[in-house]
Amino acid sequence: MPPHATRPSRFQWSLILASLSSWSLSFVTTAGLAGVGWLGHATHWTFGVGGHASPHASQDQELGRDRALAIERPPAMARNTISFPTKEVVNRTGIELVPVVERCMLSELNANGTVHYDDRRIAQLSARVSGSVWRVEKHLGDTIQKGDVLLVVESREVGQQKAEFLNSLVAFEASQEQVAILEEVKGAVMGRQVREAKSALREARNHLINAEQALVNLGFELSIADFASLSDDARATRIRTLSLDSTMLSGINPSRVTSNLLPLRAPFDGVVIGREVVVGEVVQAAQAIFEVADVSTMWVVLNVSKEDARKVAIGQPLRFRPDGSTVELFSQIAWISTEVNEKTRTLEVRAGIANDPSSTVLRAHTFGSGRIEIGRHATALVVPRSSVQWDGLSWVVFVPVGETSFEPRVVTLGLEDKDSVEIWSNSSDTFRPTHVVGNGSHVLKSQILLARMEAGEL
Repeated sequence: MPPHATRPSRFQWSLILASLSSWSLSFVTTAGLAGVGWLGHATHWTFGVGGHASPHASQDQELGRDRALAIERPPAMARNTISFPTKEVVNRTGIELVPVVERCMLSELNANGTVHYDDRRIAQLSARVSGSVWRVEKHLGDTIQKGDVLLVVESREVGQQKAEFLNSLVAFEASQEQVAILEEVKGAVMGRQVREAKSALREARNHLINAEQALVNLGFELSIADFASLSDDARATRIRTLSLDSTMLSGINPSRVTSNLLPLRAPFDGVVIGREVVVGEVVQAAQAIFEVADVSTMWVVLNVSKEDARKVAIGQPLRFRPDGSTVELFSQIAWISTEVNEKTRTLEVRAGIANDPSSTVLRAHTFGSGRIEIGRHATALVVPRSSVQWDGLSWVVFVPVGETSFEPRVVTLGLEDKDSVEIWSNSSDTFRPTHVVGNGSHVLKSQILLARMEAGEL
């Protein structure tokens, strides 16, 4: 030992020995735990199975070991077939078989909609001249027929037009007489007088035709021939009550009825859905005072999502059920909008539905749900939606092969409805399984993906 070195004291030796003991204890503990872990893994943590195990171990212990082994061991996949060790393992995975049904397959597209009046059969009516309301014949909700009088307007302009017609008729008849007289004595008069008389007759006829047309434009039904054979008094009486029904004049002296009356008539059969005037109210020309609609046909407008817009076509059958009703009404798509609604981003499709005016099923501006038939197959193989899985390459269903094995079969999807989907095989062989996997098919799909990952295909 060098002269300058010093021997460790007894205290220092005790510290060194304590450190060595602590390190040795940690090493022994770690080695013991590792040994226990190895032993547990080797025996699947079923201690006592070996030299110290009883040869008459209970069946429950053996069953527990089988379950542990089944959970740890993945299913075999020989030739694309997924196999499980026992039927019990299959049950624990939740796999259930469902029958493959052969039936008519109907694919429908659901869409919400609204009931509207037929825009081609709804009208807002107004008087053609200004005046005051003399009489109201129809009221809100009344059923009307084409030509029914809705109300009568009293207007001075109407009286002036009637007087102009009568005056033009008199002037025309006077010109006719003048020409007739000159024709009889044309040898004693100058030819210029005859020509002037004939020219005046043509002019009078033009005035008469214009006066007749003015009354027709107001809505009156008359012709010159109807008045030509009447006396002046008869003409005045007839034109005073022109186009007025006898029921409206009951109890009224015709001689005291003003000539200023103009009836407003219904242009088609329907129902009064709006009335904005009462008797005595002053109305202006072109002011909307009545609204009528033909409710024998109503429009149903459905809002189809833009993703489904390509599926709809004119002529497709449609079923519509108004909210609050159990009645389904049938029709066909008659019109498809050329644009998508800017706010709702939906496509409008329309169908006309025959309606009973006395029925309460279809009401304008009410909501409902529609089903558009976008496909129909008389015979199809149908399975639940849960049976079809996408394995990353294609759609597959799983067909049972024995009690614990399942085989994936590639299929093409056809028509779909709410809970089912049509399938058919992509291969040339006849594909008509009786059962496929329903619930639990996702477990089998996971095994396919896992096998591909282990094979380096994914």
